[in-house]
Amino acid sequence: MPTVTVADAKNHFSDLLRRAEYGGERVIVERHGKPVAVIVSTDDLKRLESLEDLADVRDAQAALKEAAEHGTIPLDAVLRKHGLDHLIIRPQSPKAPRGGVTVPAARPKHSRVARVAKKGRRG
Repeated sequence: MPTVTVADAKNHFSDLLRRAEYGGERVIVERHGKPVAVIVSTDDLKRLESLEDLADVRDAQAALKEAAEHGTIPLDAVLRKHGLDHLIIRPQSPKAPRGGVTVPAARPKHSRVARVAKKGRRG
């Protein structure tokens, strides 16, 4: 696999892209003698991503199997174990409306107060 410096890559970038795109060539880019990047075709990238996806699926299946065999630990227990109690989300009680004003609950239609109110309106 050919290797170029960052400076050469900058100076010949179009050529390197053509080599990757049409020739399928992979080119290593080095800075101070150390590889820092690789120029590859999009086909190579798609193959690499497919391999990564396969590895992710295998890892997820293994994790699910392990959880089924050995059980799991609740998140809040893990957070407490590592001194991260402040990250635990606790349920909150219902808050009062803004301004501290409360709205009275509606009265049932058949309550004594409702019957008295109806009689007073009729007559």
